[in-house]
Amino acid sequence: MLVKKPIQTKINIVDSIMGSGKTSWAIQYMNEAPRYKKFIYITPFLNEVQRVLNATEREFVQPENIKGKSKLDNLKKLILKGEDIVSTHALFQRFDNDLIELIDMQGYTLILDEVMNVIEQAKITKDDIQLLLTAKTKTGEPLVTIDKNGFVQWNEKDYSEGNFKQIRNLAAVNNLMIFESTAMYWLFPVSAFKGFEEVFVLTYMFNGQLQRYYYDLFKLDYSFYSVAKVNDSYQLIDYIPLDKEDRSHLKELINIYNSKPIDKVDLNKIGEGRYAFSKSNLEKIVKNNELKKLIKNNGFNYYYNKIGLPSDLVMWTTFKDFEKTLFPKNLKKQFVEVTARATNDYANKSTCIYFANRFMNPILKQFFLSKGVTVDEDLFALSELLQWIFRSRIRNGQPINIYIPSQRMRELLEGYLR
Repeated sequence: MLVKKPIQTKINIVDSIMGSGKTSWAIQYMNEAPRYKKFIYITPFLNEVQRVLNATEREFVQPENIKGKSKLDNLKKLILKGEDIVSTHALFQRFDNDLIELIDMQGYTLILDEVMNVIEQAKITKDDIQLLLTAKTKTGEPLVTIDKNGFVQWNEKDYSEGNFKQIRNLAAVNNLMIFESTAMYWLFPVSAFKGFEEVFVLTYMFNGQLQRYYYDLFKLDYSFYSVAKVNDSYQLIDYIPLDKEDRSHLKELINIYNSKPIDKVDLNKIGEGRYAFSKSNLEKIVKNNELKKLIKNNGFNYYYNKIGLPSDLVMWTTFKDFEKTLFPKNLKKQFVEVTARATNDYANKSTCIYFANRFMNPILKQFFLSKGVTVDEDLFALSELLQWIFRSRIRNGQPINIYIPSQRMRELLEGYLR
């Protein structure tokens, strides 16, 4: 008897610069699709959910909490009915095995607007990991074992409550991996992507993002496309790689601060060196009141004296841990998270201040490298920086000013714009 070979989900990476029309293409694609096709559209923010609800001709529905039941429960009912669904990354990350099976049976297409958080370090210390690895069950068997792929298996069936409940839950659904007995990682269940008939990921610079490393870790095949507007419609076209991309319009719109010979103070001096303004570097700086004050003053000097703007037209960022200690004068309420993406909430901001230098978590980087997955930290950093910059009014084709004291991040942006 012939065994039917499983068909791998077709994963399409729609990789185009911000503002090229990826979301517009997706809405057009769904509107023009045959009625028998079913879609789940996942976006980072609730306001983007509303955009899809308003712009699509299909009757999309949004999962809700109904009569004490969770959104996840409601989502399962909507999938059983074969509804077109729009929701957020937050709900998608809670997908369980039952939901994945329902999606597989119903034949859905996934459109994922922006990459999502597919891997996260579990909250467990190195000492507790060692404790788990040496602990025994009530019958004398190892409490946890590690399979050939590095997934953690929990072996004590009677363990219901305790300090390791979260670890047990993650291991129970095969979502927990270990790295060199020093760290554990939660991974989004890869079966969720495999359960769809087709997947479209709308993003930019996918090669530098964690979701690409995750796909490579699980050996998922994916194809690249770009988006172009042809006459009055948006079309998927052959992928345009970074070195072939026309970015001349961005070069004209982005004014990066660099000191001039007439300046008495170089505001970039504090950011010299590859690791300046990295998270570990800022942890040291905030302990020094003089250095902390210098950074805050530089930010104020830049937007108020050199650019001459009121604070309400400014957006600034740093790592979340330093938001309350590094904000420049009058910018406490103008903070935009360093990981912000896919939102129009700051489209009036004309001046940007970037107090960060992005690196992958070093243990996570080594985790991927140990699995044979190549990592490009500079492309990752540039991708994250561009996503943040495009929250400003540049997304509407308007010029912006930006102050990036980190030498590495500034040079990455300058190299990109050449």
